[in-house]
Amino acid sequence: MIRRILYFLLVTVILGGLAGAIAFYAFDFKPKMLATVILGAPRPAETISAEPARTDTWQPQIAAIGTVTAFQGIDITPQVGGIVTEINFESGQDVKKGDLLVKLDTGTEEADIRSIQAELANNETELKRREGLVSKGIVAITELDSLKTKQRVLQATLDRRNAEIAQKFIYAPWNGRVGLRDIALGSYLAPGQKIVWLQQIDPIYVDFTVTEGDYGRIKEGEKVTVSLNAYPDQSFTGKIVTTDARLSDTNRMIMVRAEIANPEKKLVPGMYANVLVDVGEPEKVVTVPQTAVTYSLYGDNIFVVNATKVKDKEGKDVDELVVERRFVKAGPVRDGRVSIVSGIKDGDKVVTAGQNKIDQGSKVKIDNSIALDLRGTSIQ
Repeated sequence: MIRRILYFLLVTVILGGLAGAIAFYAFDFKPKMLATVILGAPRPAETISAEPARTDTWQPQIAAIGTVTAFQGIDITPQVGGIVTEINFESGQDVKKGDLLVKLDTGTEEADIRSIQAELANNETELKRREGLVSKGIVAITELDSLKTKQRVLQATLDRRNAEIAQKFIYAPWNGRVGLRDIALGSYLAPGQKIVWLQQIDPIYVDFTVTEGDYGRIKEGEKVTVSLNAYPDQSFTGKIVTTDARLSDTNRMIMVRAEIANPEKKLVPGMYANVLVDVGEPEKVVTVPQTAVTYSLYGDNIFVVNATKVKDKEGKDVDELVVERRFVKAGPVRDGRVSIVSGIKDGDKVVTAGQNKIDQGSKVKIDNSIALDLRGTSIQ
């Protein structure tokens, strides 16, 4: 009986060890062995597109964000109140200096003028008659002085009424474009009430801010290029005309004003503007396609293709392309290219498509038919 138990225990130990060995082989040794074989096997070269970095001549620029502002603009308002009897403009119309825009009712003032003119005529007649009597000594000279004073008072009153009538004819003070009118025929206008805004928009201003550091590079007369969301395929050029007299206490920025010709009146006040200011002399910079740069929290980097000599199956020397990751300092972006301040030199062949398939030391082959343009589509 004891012998049978010992045999049973021995068989159990042998079978357990065998099962453990099989499990170790199947779930640990074999996967590691296969992984080692796979990783050690030569990987096929990944297909990428690449092109050399090149040296370009770029004009140094300061980028800013600004707002389009009228050359001059006002709200047209009356000096005196009255009923609107004429409106001689339409909303959005271009007007010229001296054009009559609005006329207010002048009936009361005109009636007063007729009354004053009648009194003046009567006073003039009485004055002439009294002058004759004074010369004969019949009437005292004080009566003559009183009539002359009354004549001057009547003339001043007449001038005042004429001035009030003139104020009820509202003219354009200069050439410009009116906005949406806020009045109608027959409505009453109070003194100072808005009739319409008038803006002169040719030329037009673009106001933008620059940092304290860039302020020293800004000079009057420097070229400014403006692009707007309303015209994505068009840019407008002008020049700097002035800067503000002080920096902002809150953000240490200073306001700069540029003047732009606007003969077609495409630019209107209030537009959002992207501004580029040309500063200094053109300079040479190393540039690469925008698609070559990978931006990350750890730093901007570019894959560079290097050729190394290796032996083929027949023992001959052949070039093998291997990529190297380089961290770079990227500068401004212009027309789909990025200026590289450091990390890349002229002639270095950089990867422009296929970066997601490669890493440091990956073998590659170049096929520029897969290159991408800035819209992310293949260039054939």
